[in-house]
Amino acid sequence: MKRFRTLLLILVALAAIVLVAVIFGRNHHNVVPVKLGTVSYRRFIVKLPETGFIEREHVRAIPSLVGGNLEALYVKPGQMVAAGQLLAVVRNTQLESSAAGALADYDSASANIKTARINEQNAKVTYQAAVATARTSLAEARRLYEADRSLYAHKAISQNQLQTDRAKYTQARVAYQQALEQLKLGAVTGYGQNSVQYARAAAKKAAILNGQAQQQLAFTQITAPSSGIILTVLAQPSNPLRSIQVGDPINAGATLFTIARGVSYIVRAKVDEQDISQVHVGQQAIISGEDFAGKKFHGHVTAIAPTAQKSDNPSSTSRQILTTVHLDSTAPFFKDGMAANVDILTTDLAHALVVPDSAIVKKGKKRSVFVVTKGIAKKQPITTGKSNEQLTIVTSGLAAGAQVVLKPPATLLPGAHVTPKPSPSPSPAAAS
Repeated sequence: MKRFRTLLLILVALAAIVLVAVIFGRNHHNVVPVKLGTVSYRRFIVKLPETGFIEREHVRAIPSLVGGNLEALYVKPGQMVAAGQLLAVVRNTQLESSAAGALADYDSASANIKTARINEQNAKVTYQAAVATARTSLAEARRLYEADRSLYAHKAISQNQLQTDRAKYTQARVAYQQALEQLKLGAVTGYGQNSVQYARAAAKKAAILNGQAQQQLAFTQITAPSSGIILTVLAQPSNPLRSIQVGDPINAGATLFTIARGVSYIVRAKVDEQDISQVHVGQQAIISGEDFAGKKFHGHVTAIAPTAQKSDNPSSTSRQILTTVHLDSTAPFFKDGMAANVDILTTDLAHALVVPDSAIVKKGKKRSVFVVTKGIAKKQPITTGKSNEQLTIVTSGLAAGAQVVLKPPATLLPGAHVTPKPSPSPSPAAAS
């Protein structure tokens, strides 16, 4: 009997051990290993990646306004110049001849003014003398006519004599009036075609023609419109690697030089039309490139073209908008035409509550995450804002510091026990 009781106790103990092992094994089997991330406030950035080319800012072309042959060349690419500095001279013999002839005509026309002034004074004196003579003749004719009237009244002379002297008086009065009118008219017209007024008009016309001719001749002197650095010099048509040489023909309108004012750079990028609504003047940008030795530079959007252009991709039907980004600093290795990567920060929030994108479970328009509290996963509905493919803004449903499951497996159910997986590398939640 005692032996039976002992055996029974042993069986009960064994059963208890088995039950504990089963329960422990079951509970251990339900613990799901997961990666965890933290909901936190941080700077939130959305980047619009584009490509472009570096250029000098404030670049302008310096053309030759006249044709001819290159007589002298004083600068080369990379040379700093001052405003007004002589860069090149173009020889044009026809312009030189025209300018010399126009100057001679102007000098002659100017000299004619003095001659015309003398002639005008002489003509004026002649007109005044004619008036004085006519006045004297008028006075004498009046005196004779008045005397004849008295004599005729006393029957001392015949009526014919009186009428004759009256006619002479009338003629003298008309002659005097004509002399006065001629004097007045001469003052208005300048006393003939050789007047000072005429000479001045001719000299003014000659001055205009001479000014035009001298300006054309001055265009043969190519000067710098501002201080800056010479970027390019016109190349020879037969050898694009060699600059023009003395004696080479120059066409009117040809760009002889390009000059950059200042040392600042810009990047011109072409933004696809579907993305341009996100871009605004003043937005910050980050510029990098394969040849930048890993360095990044900051800039900001300064201009957006008012028109769209055809895409650079021949197979694409979309259009692009030229966007200018000003670099806030420069580097010695910057060269015009270098390719660059441009990340335009279309969203830049200094303090936003974010959750890692990989933690979000999407079902239709609904969004949720698994929040872990004391080792238990709970499914939590959330509302979200913008995303940058690493982080998403949380507008409601989560608080800073909450632990969430990253890349939750499809088998994870609400209420499941979870344990953190070891993470040899930084959590995606720490990614910016």
